[in-house]
Amino acid sequence: MPDRNRIKDLKAKIEALIIAIPRELEAYEYYMEMAERYEDESSREMFIFLAKQELSHRDVLEKILNDLERALAEATI
Repeated sequence: MPDRNRIKDLKAKIEALIIAIPRELEAYEYYMEMAERYEDESSREMFIFLAKQELSHRDVLEKILNDLERALAEATI
């Protein structure tokens, strides 16, 4: 019999990640826009660095999401 508390917990975490992942992409786009606005190289480099960090965060969150979805599928069997 599936553990209802575990399933509820997994679903809550999945919902949070579904909200967080697009925000990482929004932050990436914001930093890239900021990089385009500045002419000095150090500012542009900083914003590009921050943008890349957001993509890295997205990648980590997507991996966690996949793991949680897999765990949810196993928990509901």
